[in-house]
Amino acid sequence: MTLAGLRGSLARARTAAWLGWQVEGNWADPVLFAIYVLARPLATALILAAMYGAVRGAPAAGGSGSVAPAAVFVGFYVANAFHAYVNTVLVGLGWTVFEEREEYETLKYVYASPVGMFTYLAGRSLVKFALATISMLATLLVGWFLLGVRWDWAHVQWLPLVVATMAGLASTLFLGFLLAGWSLVLTRAAMVVLEGTTLASYLLCGVIFPIDLLPLPVRWVALGLPFTWWYEALRRFLAGHGTPGLLHGFTDVQVLLWLGVSTVAFALLARWGYFAFERQARRLGRLDQTTLF
Repeated sequence: MTLAGLRGSLARARTAAWLGWQVEGNWADPVLFAIYVLARPLATALILAAMYGAVRGAPAAGGSGSVAPAAVFVGFYVANAFHAYVNTVLVGLGWTVFEEREEYETLKYVYASPVGMFTYLAGRSLVKFALATISMLATLLVGWFLLGVRWDWAHVQWLPLVVATMAGLASTLFLGFLLAGWSLVLTRAAMVVLEGTTLASYLLCGVIFPIDLLPLPVRWVALGLPFTWWYEALRRFLAGHGTPGLLHGFTDVQVLLWLGVSTVAFALLARWGYFAFERQARRLGRLDQTTLF
């Protein structure tokens, strides 16, 4: 791609991001929209803290006369905070396709426009990343100031943390494109697939419990997902410790290596899968097909 072509793609992606923000944020006043963005992650954080507090037989929040959360809970809380990217970006791109086709009935126009479907989804993902970042920061701030979820900043390994975060965000975007391509082929079933993906990613990647608790065949699936390694890297390089059990046997270098390998594999799979689904959607006439659902 030439420099002029790259500039054109970035300009189109910026336009798509602006449109995405109008779609995401213009339906309510700023206060109501802020409540909408923050309510779900904060509620999830408080529910998670209450669950672990009940299991441990200790109060959920830190403070006078209460027991501080265990180190293992800190790791799972951090993973739960960063899982907002998977819920918002990965599933959100699929919902973008569903909404454009079923609700607004503009998918065929987006596909035929100079922006193009792939660039349009890339631009819309920027808004999803921004909303997910707000959710993640809000969850961590609530954990730090209200729940006693803290770590030693002096022990944070910044370089591997940044590398792991970039790889995790990239794998989220890649798999999001794959789901968006699949949504082009699916019609009403896209809702079930997207909701199922949200649940599966929450259970398979060690977000709130070790993957050792999964059945053995499912455990191997979890080890093949980049998000499992991303959350393990976050626990080690931010919170200062990994997950007890199976993942504890991997060194820091091995965690980063498997994260990189799985991210590259998902990137190749997503690129091939998205365009294969797109061609299939064109053959089936799904770009302008609605179900009045």
